[in-house]
Amino acid sequence: MNFYNPMSPEAIAAPYPFYRRLLDEAPVYHVEELDLWVLTRYDDVQAALRDPAVFSSISGMGMLMGGGPPGRMRDFMRSRQKGFAGLSFDELAGMRMLIASDPPDHTRLRRLVNKGFTPKAIGQLEGRIRQIAIHLVDEMIAAGTRGEADFVAQFAYPLPVIVIAEMLGIPVERRDDFKRWSDSVVGALSGSFDGERAQAQSIEMFMYFSQMLEERRAYPQDDLISMLTRSSEGGDSLNPAEIVLFCVLLLIAGNETTTNLLSNGAQVMFERPELCQRLRADPALIPAAVEETLRYDAPVQALFRGTTRPVTIGGVTIPADAAVQVVFGAANRDPRHYPDPDTFSLERNPTDHLAFGWGIHLCLGAPLARLEARVATEVLLERTRRILPRGAPKRLDSFLLRGLEQMPVEIDAG
Repeated sequence: MNFYNPMSPEAIAAPYPFYRRLLDEAPVYHVEELDLWVLTRYDDVQAALRDPAVFSSISGMGMLMGGGPPGRMRDFMRSRQKGFAGLSFDELAGMRMLIASDPPDHTRLRRLVNKGFTPKAIGQLEGRIRQIAIHLVDEMIAAGTRGEADFVAQFAYPLPVIVIAEMLGIPVERRDDFKRWSDSVVGALSGSFDGERAQAQSIEMFMYFSQMLEERRAYPQDDLISMLTRSSEGGDSLNPAEIVLFCVLLLIAGNETTTNLLSNGAQVMFERPELCQRLRADPALIPAAVEETLRYDAPVQALFRGTTRPVTIGGVTIPADAAVQVVFGAANRDPRHYPDPDTFSLERNPTDHLAFGWGIHLCLGAPLARLEARVATEVLLERTRRILPRGAPKRLDSFLLRGLEQMPVEIDAG
């Protein structure tokens, strides 16, 4: 049986029929071409995420930086990347990024960066997020009068980018650079990838954040980079490479997740207009709509782990040093956990979905993404009377991310 390859154009374009077959027929599936093991059932994915001693993020997510366990999956990732910022793969493997670390390093890094993401710190951003959303919606409405409105380009993308840039203290004039850098790194996860361009963009991005770090050390400000330079506990503090890598992670994860969440949610509303009407009539349903969007069409479909020893799941043994893909998008559609999983339901409110991961690697920015999505949806419905698709949207070409690259819309002010 050989019917699934997550890198195939067919699986990227329409993953859910493949997921259903995997869930029903092969919940532990071996992609022979890549020597990659795929976990899809909710309980199996959750169990793997809860067990970093067996399912390692260092060797799994390290593949995205050229490390990871031996095998064809690692070789595939290496073939797509030249290394970030001109660093060798061995050098990258020695640098500790939060998403690609295991305890005790992960515990230490998470403790030191967490101060900027406490509930109090995130809650204080709501007023500013609302201001940004109002400005962007009004600009999108103005573009709509010219027949040029695009939900992604003018709303779903810039909103989280502006929020993250302001949190980091990045000047307004560098936001276009943020888009270039983010697109470049995300391109490594897509079917259309320019390795030389990506390396050049990565070098520029690392150099910029390194420069910002030095400036904030000399002249601290009220921003996240300054806070990270001061963050310490028990005499321990982040080194410069760790701060730069965390800024890179925030740039990518901090905008891609929310952008995809907003665009996926809009697509659902376009396909089922009655849902949008319910939200307009009862805005109290918006948080449930955000959670159901995360479950129904997860912005990050999957991530990687690497096994530290042989492990048997459902009667299938995955060997040691194997590359494993934990598929959030499939787990969130597992009928063993969610009744009628292929139906979007505002009554479901699935707060136990795996769209933000689980366990020690539960997404640090999940509360921020939820806040941005709720406020963005509130503002969008408050300030518009009608919003409809205008032509076919263009989906991201990515084997890990799911969202829209373009979404032309017709929009009328409320």
